[in-house]
Amino acid sequence: MIKSLRLSLKIKNNLPSILLGAFLLAIACLLYINLGRDALFDWDEGIYAELGRQLLLTKNILITFWNGAPWLEKPPGIAWLSALGIFFVGPSALGARLFMPLVAVYVLYIVYRLGTHLGSWRHGLIAAGVLASLNLFLGRTRAVNTDMALLASITTTILFLLENRPAWWVALSIFGGVWFKGIAGLLSVIIALPLLIKKSPKYLSLLTLYFSLVIIPWHLFAYLRYGKEFLTPYFFEQVLRRATAQIEFHFETRWYYFNYLYENLGIGILLVASIGVLSLLLHRKNLYLLWWVLSPLVIFTLAKTRLFWYILPIYPAIALIISVAIADFATTKVAKNILTILSIGILAQALLAAGKSVEISKTVAPRSDRLVVASALAKLNQSPLLVLVPPSERLSEALLPEVARLSSSFRYGGMPSVVYYFGHQVVFYYNVDTFINSFDTAVSPLGMIAVEDQKLITSSYSIIEQTPTYLGIQKGVYALR
Repeated sequence: MIKSLRLSLKIKNNLPSILLGAFLLAIACLLYINLGRDALFDWDEGIYAELGRQLLLTKNILITFWNGAPWLEKPPGIAWLSALGIFFVGPSALGARLFMPLVAVYVLYIVYRLGTHLGSWRHGLIAAGVLASLNLFLGRTRAVNTDMALLASITTTILFLLENRPAWWVALSIFGGVWFKGIAGLLSVIIALPLLIKKSPKYLSLLTLYFSLVIIPWHLFAYLRYGKEFLTPYFFEQVLRRATAQIEFHFETRWYYFNYLYENLGIGILLVASIGVLSLLLHRKNLYLLWWVLSPLVIFTLAKTRLFWYILPIYPAIALIISVAIADFATTKVAKNILTILSIGILAQALLAAGKSVEISKTVAPRSDRLVVASALAKLNQSPLLVLVPPSERLSEALLPEVARLSSSFRYGGMPSVVYYFGHQVVFYYNVDTFINSFDTAVSPLGMIAVEDQKLITSSYSIIEQTPTYLGIQKGVYALR
C-alpha cells in the first residue's frame, strides 16, 4: 500500500516530464515516417540539398557551392545540416531532410520551456501542443529549409534572456539564426528587444562583443574573397531588393499576411488568441509576446516581396498567447485538474494533426517527370547535362521586368532539384538557338527537353528516357530519332 502510494506520488510529481517526453517522442516518430518518400520540391529543398551534397564533394565548410559555382545568398548553416544527413544516409531526399524533424522537436521543447515562464507547466504543454497543430509549422518540419532554424534561434534567444543566461549564450543563439538565415536571422534581436532593453549596459556590451566574435570572421572572409560577388546576392538582393521591390512575380497585396493568418489559422484560433492578448494587457505582464507578434508582422507587411512562410516566426508567440488564454483562468484545484486533462487533449490533437500532415497511409509518391528523366540520365555517369528549360519558363524569363529580377532569378532553370537528382553539372538554357548550338557541337551530349520542344532538335539523337512532358536524350553518331 505504501509502495503504491509512493509510486502514485512519484508519477504525479513527474507528470509534466512524462507528458512532455511522451509527446515529443511520439511527434518525432510521426515526423520521421516516410521522410524520404516525397521527392525534393522546388525551389528551396532542391537548392539546399545540393548545397549539402556539394559540401561533401568540395570539403569546403565555409563557402557553399551550387551546381559547381559559389552560392553566396546565405551562410553555410543549412549546407552543414543537409550535408550531415547525406553523410549518414546518402544523397537522397531522406538524407537531405534527416535532421529537420529534430530541429522542429527542439523548437517544441523550447516553446514548452517558454510556456512554463508564463505561469505553469500546463501553459508549456498547451503552447507546444498548439504550435504542433498549426499547418504552417507542420509543413516546415519535414522539408529542408532555413525557417525552422530561425525559429530555434528566436525561441532560444527569448528563453535565455528570460532565464538570465550569460551573454555568450544569447550571442550563440542569435548567431545560429544568422548562420542559417543570413541577415534575416537578426530578427531574433528585433523580437527580443523588449527583454534586451532591460539588461545592463555591461551585459549588452558583452553580448555585442561575443556576437561580433562569432559572426564577423565568416562575413569578412566571404567579402575579402568574393567582394561584390558576395555583397550583391547576400545583402543588396536578398535583403534590400526583397524589402523594396516585388521581385519574381510576387505581386501580393499589402494585407497578404493578414489574409493568410485568417485562412491558415481560422477564426477560432484567432479569437482564442485575442482573449490571450486581452489577458496580457489586463495583467500587464509578458507583454514581450505582443511585440513578438507585431514586429515581424509589421516588417514583413511593409516589405514588398511576400511569401507565406515568412510569417512563421510569429507562430510560437501565437501558441504561447493561446496558452495564456486557456490556462490563466485555472486558479482552483479543480480547474487545474480539468486544465491538465485539456492539455493532454491538445497534445493528442497535435499528434492527430501531425499524422494527417505526414499522410501515414501514403507510402509511395510518384516523382515529377523532370526528376524521372534526370535520375535516368544520371545512371550514364556523364556530365554536363544540357537542359532547355520548358516554354513556360522561357516565357517567364521574357516577361519578368529587370526591376523585378535578382541575379539568381533564372540561375536555377525553374527546376533546381534536377541538379541534385542528376548528381553532376547541369547547364540551363533559356535561348533555344544557344541550346541547339551547344547540343550540336558537343560530343555525345546528354540533353533534357520538354516534349513540345522535340521538333526544335535537328541533330540525330537517342531517347534515353521518355515521360509525358520531358525527354532525356543523347546525341550520337549512330543514334536514331
